[in-house]
Amino acid sequence: MIKITDLTELKFRTTYKKDAFCNRVRGKEEYIGKRTVRTVKSGPRFGHFFIDILVIQVLVVCIQYMLGLLNLAFGFENTVGLTIEFISSISGLLLYPFLYFICEYYWQQTPGKYFTQTVVINEYAEKPNVRQVALRSFVRLVPFEAFSCIGDVYSHGWHDRWSDTFVVKKEELKKLKELQKEQSK
Repeated sequence: MIKITDLTELKFRTTYKKDAFCNRVRGKEEYIGKRTVRTVKSGPRFGHFFIDILVIQVLVVCIQYMLGLLNLAFGFENTVGLTIEFISSISGLLLYPFLYFICEYYWQQTPGKYFTQTVVINEYAEKPNVRQVALRSFVRLVPFEAFSCIGDVYSHGWHDRWSDTFVVKKEELKKLKELQKEQSK
């Protein structure tokens, strides 16, 4: 199967020639060139991040509330109570990559991606494997990683580059599959 980064399409480029009077004349020329994978732009990706963080924060608050009730109900001694408080404190850090892993492995999208109708795919326009999803999830813990999606026309953050994955709209995925089928003949 052809990688989506190796797909080609018919493109046009501007050419310049001189006419009989030595005037520069502009024209168009057709050529076959590599097709750019049209990943989701940085604006919607920021929206994904914001929605996902809200969902994670709600889950963290629920976990902390339940652990607090557990500590209160059983009146644990200081050591056990501190352990529960410690678990409660790091639950956000543990839940962050875990939520991304579960959502992207089973559904190819997080809650934020669901709202914008985007999915995570690998370089063959298929569901990413466990290694790719795990790497994507843990790379998000790198400081300032969220800002790596800013700047490009078609955003491709560190978690995408390092795991060879892409975030695309469902229409783009359909188009990529059609092109793969067409060009693999």
